[in-house]
Amino acid sequence: MTKSDQTVLIAIDLEDKTLPRLERSYANLSHVADKVILLYVFEKEKFADADDESKNLLIKEKNKQLAAFSANIHNKTGLEVNAVLQTGHPAEEILKAATSYGVDLIAMSTHTHTEDDYTQKNSLGATVNKVVRQSAVPVFTFNSNVQLKKIKKILLPLDLTAETRQKVTNAIQIANRFGASIHIVSIYSSSFIEIQERLNEQMQLSKEFIEKENIPVTTKLIKSEKGPKSVAFTVLEYAEEIHADLIMVMTQQETRIEEFFMGSAVQTVLRFAKVPVMSIIPKELSTVILGA
Repeated sequence: MTKSDQTVLIAIDLEDKTLPRLERSYANLSHVADKVILLYVFEKEKFADADDESKNLLIKEKNKQLAAFSANIHNKTGLEVNAVLQTGHPAEEILKAATSYGVDLIAMSTHTHTEDDYTQKNSLGATVNKVVRQSAVPVFTFNSNVQLKKIKKILLPLDLTAETRQKVTNAIQIANRFGASIHIVSIYSSSFIEIQERLNEQMQLSKEFIEKENIPVTTKLIKSEKGPKSVAFTVLEYAEEIHADLIMVMTQQETRIEEFFMGSAVQTVLRFAKVPVMSIIPKELSTVILGA
């Protein structure tokens, strides 16, 4: 995919108190998009007690806000911005719009904050959860404190699942688009030498595959001292250590040896990452390693 054909759907919440802060980040969208679909979903259920006239006035007001937000992004970035207001359930309308407009990427805020303690309850909003798990295109999420910027370093966590080839291929596409480097990390908690050897082999094969595309790449194998449940936190710590600009994760994958980015783990990354996270649903692959 070339930079000239990247269409991004941004799902915004006009009731979000952090919207002014997010608006400053959206001004940097030129780093990830050329055309923007700016979507707001009006939830009629929230105004069930209001009469039709009141609802119509609210929708009119939201359209004005959306138009102003759209114009601001266009003025700051020069991007083509198409403002769209739909009524219904947010997740469903976001997924429908992504299909109907043929977007390449969905971008949305998780409405969480990086200063939250890691030990707090790990949860995401129902809308983000559903979109991440059902979207046919990658979903670019960031919490309220993240500032979007040019992607120079991509952190690519790898395990021993069959989706590794697809994950590496996606990382290569993103890296080529932005001229970024890729930093592979594998986390293990088991004391079995065989697992460590297989992870090392997987990383080396991935590294060679990426190097053929003339993309700078590094590898790192890290032991998670606190067991499988701390894998996500270990990845987040490494992301900070190398000053990563983007973390790429797979969702809904089935692990075979190590628990890696499943359920609460992927939510932990989405919620607490201090950089944007790109989530991709894996397609069915029959191979476990790149060289198979």
